[in-house]
Amino acid sequence: MERALATLILASLLMTALPLNVTAAETDDIPTNAAATGYHDALVAALTQADLVTTLQGDGPFTVFAPTDAAFEAAGIDLSTFDTDEENATLVDILTYHVYSGSVLASEVTDGLTVTMVNGADATFSILTDGTVKIGDANVTSADVQSSNGIIHVIDTVLMPPAAGPTMDIPETAQSTGVHTALVAALAQANLVTALQADGPFTVFAPTDQAFTDAGIDLASFDTPEENETLADILLYHVYSGSVASTQVTDGLSVTMLNGDKATFSVTDGAVFVGDAQVTGADVGTTNGIIHVIDKVLMPPPGDICYNTVSHTIVPGANNLACNSYMYLENYSVMGQIITGCYNSVTHAVSNISTAECGAYMWTPAVNLAMTAGATTIHTSLVAALSAAELVTTLSGTDEYTIFAPSDEAFAAAGIDLASFDTPEEIAALTNILLYHVVAGTTMSSDLSEGMTTVSAANGDDLMIHVVGSSVMVGEQMANVTLADVPASNGVIHVIDQVLMPPAAEEPLPDCDATVGIAPSGLKYSPATVTISVGDTVCWQWTDSSMAHNVREVDGDKSTTYTQDGITSGAANATVDFRYTFTEDTTFTYACEPHMASGMYGKVIVGTGGESAVIAEPAPIDMDESEDTPGFMASTLVLAFIGAVLMIKRRPEE
Repeated sequence: MERALATLILASLLMTALPLNVTAAETDDIPTNAAATGYHDALVAALTQADLVTTLQGDGPFTVFAPTDAAFEAAGIDLSTFDTDEENATLVDILTYHVYSGSVLASEVTDGLTVTMVNGADATFSILTDGTVKIGDANVTSADVQSSNGIIHVIDTVLMPPAAGPTMDIPETAQSTGVHTALVAALAQANLVTALQADGPFTVFAPTDQAFTDAGIDLASFDTPEENETLADILLYHVYSGSVASTQVTDGLSVTMLNGDKATFSVTDGAVFVGDAQVTGADVGTTNGIIHVIDKVLMPPPGDICYNTVSHTIVPGANNLACNSYMYLENYSVMGQIITGCYNSVTHAVSNISTAECGAYMWTPAVNLAMTAGATTIHTSLVAALSAAELVTTLSGTDEYTIFAPSDEAFAAAGIDLASFDTPEEIAALTNILLYHVVAGTTMSSDLSEGMTTVSAANGDDLMIHVVGSSVMVGEQMANVTLADVPASNGVIHVIDQVLMPPAAEEPLPDCDATVGIAPSGLKYSPATVTISVGDTVCWQWTDSSMAHNVREVDGDKSTTYTQDGITSGAANATVDFRYTFTEDTTFTYACEPHMASGMYGKVIVGTGGESAVIAEPAPIDMDESEDTPGFMASTLVLAFIGAVLMIKRRPEE
């Protein structure tokens, strides 16, 4: 009900907008009524020149969106310039883009309504919040002018038909650019041309010829069915089944390409990237999709491994292309060298293995972390250690982990002898070391940010990862990542050149059996002398003292000679918490280095005092230590003095 009422109000508003001088008769046809308005002379003249008057006098019904004379003038349309058949055909296209074959009243218009005009192009309506109705970018200023064969809606702008659509499919368009010769040749070699001529739509990220050159892709080297399958995998990683215009790309958008792998977009300062390739030309239209030009060849992401079915080993770091590029050569000239052995045409590496083993490399799904480590050929010690610590099952499950895996050389350099770990306590220590190399989740090298990052290792300790440019270092030892991103089915392995040692656990601080602070004067310990039992702990503690103090052992009571390698709290400081546990009978004498000249000494008597104990003389009165009754000692001295004076005065009298 509310929607119907709103539509009625809108229609009423539009009807009231009709200019008062419009003289439209429902019995007259559209051209006659347009001529009668007085402000459609340009439109009528254009219809006459394009020979459309008779057409618009037909039965219809038609709906005509009629631009005013002012609209024609604003559009800069000069009918005298349309003096060839081609130009008049263009005029016809413009005029018929203002005509809909059918009746559309104002009350029937909805926001977003799209209709196909007589010229075959679509036009879309919109309704603004203030009730204004628009078709394209033109405002409807008067609505529902009735004619015998249709309706006229007056508009304030000449509508221009959208540009004609593309006429070539994706392969044809790529071939016409002049910068995609290598891509077209690759599509032909991989038998993908016909597939990309299908209806689609497809979105193709098209590397330029320079991008193919930079990637080192030589189509002549793809001369076996297996190699062409690899080429097809690479090319299909550039194709998305669907239409993705540049305006639809958002930062972090991830889509699945036709080869089954995911590609992720990023947007930085207006530049659009897919993977690490930048989109340098966007939205090239074709009859069956869109082409975006990119500056790099995209390589399918890691996630599979290069496995040798004879040696049961993998090639760490190999990609699909390199894995399928092994060939056994005998006395063959390559790059100026005569080669006999297993040659890789991508890496140009040569290995001395048998013909059977050379032909046994295959690109296969990744296996779990424990099996992957065992197949790398450089982690024999690590796998043995995982077995001894009973961690193989943990790393063979479905939970994902990132392992910083020390090589066999790293284990040898660390001097780790697994045979020596033969008690439960030693196995627990080995487990702690190994788990310090493990982080929960899968972290690829591309996920690491520049600078220092701290993560939590599986043993509970913090593990530092330091990235400087392309270098990655791990742990306090700064072990180097020598090979990154070895994929596994449940995580990833990064090879490192050192065994990481967990940080030592901090010993808990002992409890205080006696505490020594600083007296108010700042020049005395308080108390200066303490007596404790063997095994007790003395704590020297002060916070934000007005002066810096410390504890340093001297070789006797109030001596000015420091004991070599003696007990000390370190450098003087305004805040100190120094604790020392005495384990035998002794007398410990010490001083404050900055205030030794002021007589700032202290003493700890442990048990019997040890061999250095002597009969103590009466200790001098320390004004600073009598802090419980300030002034008491001074008052006593005054009273004693007065008493002595009175005694002297009284003695002569006696």
